[in-house]
Amino acid sequence: MKPYPNIQTHNLKLLLLLARITVYIGSVVLIIAIGTGVIAFFSGGLATFFPVLTFTPLAISILFFSGLMAAIVSFEENYRVRTLHLVRNNET
Repeated sequence: MKPYPNIQTHNLKLLLLLARITVYIGSVVLIIAIGTGVIAFFSGGLATFFPVLTFTPLAISILFFSGLMAAIVSFEENYRVRTLHLVRNNET
């Protein structure tokens, strides 16, 4: 499973790679948040529920940041292709 499979880039390959890596990191943190939530649910203490409140916003923030990086790559590639198309049409 490769995140953002439809996004391709000519100039921002490193940023797309970082976006894909952060998706995996965010997914791991989200799994940790869900796991600690299940443990907190069955143990029943408020002190055990604290990691859920810590990891869930962190996971959402990481996934949002990854999506933002992928959107920047997509916008840049769209702009590059559109500019290349306009330049080629003006040359003929």
